[in-house]
Amino acid sequence: MTEKCLIFAVAELPKELVHAWMQHLRDFDVLHPECHFQLAVDAPAMTIPEVIEALRVKPELTIQEIIRRNR
Repeated sequence: MTEKCLIFAVAELPKELVHAWMQHLRDFDVLHPECHFQLAVDAPAMTIPEVIEALRVKPELTIQEIIRRNR
């Protein structure tokens, strides 16, 4: 079994770049299915619809996938 590493990162970026950063993580996730990401968003400058839109990545994650992957 491959040894795992935990990396904790905090990204402080303009709200205009949130979607691009999320898509970057999703692209990495698709290329490396053995990796697992857990994210939390603290975005007081964004509305809830803006946060939801920023999380619309391709390929999309359904709410069931988000909940199921949170292990």
